[in-house]
Amino acid sequence: MTDNAVVFVCTQIFTLLALLILVPTPRQLAKIFAMRALLRDLDQLLARTRNIERTLEQHRRVLNDAHKRISAVSKGLEKRPS
Repeated sequence: MTDNAVVFVCTQIFTLLALLILVPTPRQLAKIFAMRALLRDLDQLLARTRNIERTLEQHRRVLNDAHKRISAVSKGLEKRPS
């Protein structure tokens, strides 16, 4: 065999071994699909949580602004002479 033929055969053997190692079995594929489904569900839950957190942050701002205005009015009424 020539050097080129040896290199070609070795390359084919290494490719075959890599495929045997890297190609998942049906059991591994089922686990991969289950993990993908779990990650998708987790992303949906996190998206809902982010929406809730955003809404709560907006409510907090509104309540804080209202509190500042009410406090200012209350202090103004306290300082007002009777």
